[in-house]
Amino acid sequence: MHIHTQTVHAAYQTGQISSAGPLRIIILLYEGALRFSRQALDQFGDPASRGQALGRAHRIISELMAALDHEHGNEIAENLDDLYGYMLDSLITANVSGDQKALQSVINVLNTLLPAWREIESQGQQDQTQP
Repeated sequence: MHIHTQTVHAAYQTGQISSAGPLRIIILLYEGALRFSRQALDQFGDPASRGQALGRAHRIISELMAALDHEHGNEIAENLDDLYGYMLDSLITANVSGDQKALQSVINVLNTLLPAWREIESQGQQDQTQP
């Protein structure tokens, strides 16, 4: 019996997501958006591959946007909504116009926000372990 690597990877991801808390899921989404954005940059010369990777990054960022809690998130949710909108527009520009700077801008924003989410998760874990 031969199991494909993709099948094992998908099963692992499903398990990782089903056992993850909300902050971990946000971090996984950011990591995915960053991975696909970098993949698009690496494959920029191939419009089909670039488009596929950009589409995946776009879907992830759209999910992050849809998950925002504007009722409780106040200004933070509004600011993230603006950033996500900017990134979505930039991904479209990168794909349609072949603008690498637009894609690099998205990568820069993700690289800035991801460590902040990791820090929030880390602080939450520390708070849980303290008496």
